[in-house]
Amino acid sequence: MFKQWKEKYVVLTLEGSLLVCRDADSPPDLMVALQSSCESVAEGREILDLPRLPPGGRRDCCFALILPQNKFLLLLADSPEDCRWVSARRPTFSPG
Repeated sequence: MFKQWKEKYVVLTLEGSLLVCRDADSPPDLMVALQSSCESVAEGREILDLPRLPPGGRRDCCFALILPQNKFLLLLADSPEDCRWVSARRPTFSPG
């Protein structure tokens, strides 16, 4: 269940992992290997059950990483431009 928005520091590594940290100097609280642990990426307009956004938040700045076992990681960028890399770099998955 989604509780509230929290400000985090996000790093996309060259190896294709997304690291979620408290701030730039903290170790990761969560690591998602995009090619192996992410089933798909949904943009804001594709997220049907989007929780209430914080003040100034916009739907076109949101994206979700859909993870195994019905889990997801919902992220909100500062601007649509900051979010565009998601569309360009969506993980591709091959069957089998």
